[in-house]
Amino acid sequence: MTRISIWEEEFRDLPRDGGPAAVWAVRREGASAAASLRLLCGWASGGTPAPLPLSLVWNVLQTGQPAEVREESRSRRPPLCHALPLDDGHGTKGVLVAAGSDEPPWDDAVRLWAEATARHLSPQLAQLEPWPGTWMTDGLRADPWQLSLFAPESLPAPRPRPAGRGLTLPRPCLVPGLPGAVGRSREMKQLATRLADVAPSGVNVLLHGETGTGKEIVAKALHHGSDRRGRPFVGLNCAALPDNLFESELFGHRAGAFTGAGRDKPGLLESAHGGTFFMDEIGDMPLALQIKLLRVMQERQVRRVGEVDSRPVDIRFVAATHKNLAQEIEAGRFRLDLYYRLKVVSLEIPPLRQRPEDILPLLACFLRRAGKDPGKLRLTDAATAALHAWRWPGNVRELENEASRFAALYPDETCLDGRHLSWDIQANVGPRVDPSDFGTLRRLEEANELLERYLIRKAIAASEGQKAAAARKLGLSRQGLYKKITRYGMLDLIGAGDTVPADV
Repeated sequence: MTRISIWEEEFRDLPRDGGPAAVWAVRREGASAAASLRLLCGWASGGTPAPLPLSLVWNVLQTGQPAEVREESRSRRPPLCHALPLDDGHGTKGVLVAAGSDEPPWDDAVRLWAEATARHLSPQLAQLEPWPGTWMTDGLRADPWQLSLFAPESLPAPRPRPAGRGLTLPRPCLVPGLPGAVGRSREMKQLATRLADVAPSGVNVLLHGETGTGKEIVAKALHHGSDRRGRPFVGLNCAALPDNLFESELFGHRAGAFTGAGRDKPGLLESAHGGTFFMDEIGDMPLALQIKLLRVMQERQVRRVGEVDSRPVDIRFVAATHKNLAQEIEAGRFRLDLYYRLKVVSLEIPPLRQRPEDILPLLACFLRRAGKDPGKLRLTDAATAALHAWRWPGNVRELENEASRFAALYPDETCLDGRHLSWDIQANVGPRVDPSDFGTLRRLEEANELLERYLIRKAIAASEGQKAAAARKLGLSRQGLYKKITRYGMLDLIGAGDTVPADV
């Protein structure tokens, strides 16, 4: 592997919320505790790059323990730095510093990324070469007296990479123990661990998760992890069937039971005999059918519509919902006894916004499904920031649609930039400002910047990206709007087709 691809392999997975982010890797050049230091990489994206925090580096070199520091001034620097020792088996010989957002879930995601990256880099630390474009620090001594002479500003900030260069997408990686699921987040690994304990038991399971989180994938994993794996897996979307067809589809019918019933038809429950029956959106099942389903679960027998005799069935029930069933029970729309029959074990499927480190591997997977080779596609910082900053209300399904949209509209494109994404995602990139932030007491200068950032993004979104129209809404000239965008580091708002005034 080349020295370039080593660093890119790590950096491309760094979770980012659209704000400033940076990574540094430092190696001690020699066995002595006072040996000189070499900076192996200095990389940044979003906002104004921050200088290397030398005091944090010294702390980790001396103690061999992880450390972190928070930026209290709330400047455009990354607000939180995680520093981890790089130990090649013979002591701490280097330090990895990852800086990013201190807001959940990003703070935890960046820390976990740094821990995983430190494990990857430590065994090969002695062989690593500096990333191209990283400045050298030969001659900087790793002792407290010399390091104390260097304020954090004594070393230059990371050099942002040239615009449009980007990084390659990470390879799609399957979650161990969760067939069909792609991701590397702690949340998905924890779900897979719990699923491995539950699947062989054969008990009924209730899945909670927002729309598009992949509830059916988890249900199938439960089926394949049980001794029923060789029997049918039958699924039903309770929100997709009209009430008048529900009973017939679920229980089956005898020929002549009603108009149009020309032949005997087994129901879905009967078809799942010996296997697993998955009911998606169980909260939308009609109340009358809930009573009949409860009887099937209690007696383990199914009676077709129009028949007198019942048929024995052996079924494991897995149900899923995005609704709050406790509230549905209070409102009289869901039966309490059915709820407890289904909820022997309850599993929570985390939404995509809580596991940002899964976004890029999932994108690579969906691009491959859409016919594009993710290994030949580069992702710019603007696109990465936009994808990480978006909250993905449609979760994994929405991300799949975004990948399909890119493959359809830009079949020959080899670099995915922010301008290739949906407008809603483009408009959300960068340090986000919520109106509730304005209620926090802060210096007038900071409050004014927050307000201007918020109004600029709002005006551009309302003008569908047209800068001249947005400038008129704000009472600015087009040149004045570009100057403010540049001053605040909101360069993601400048598209490839924009003509920027020469004096900006």
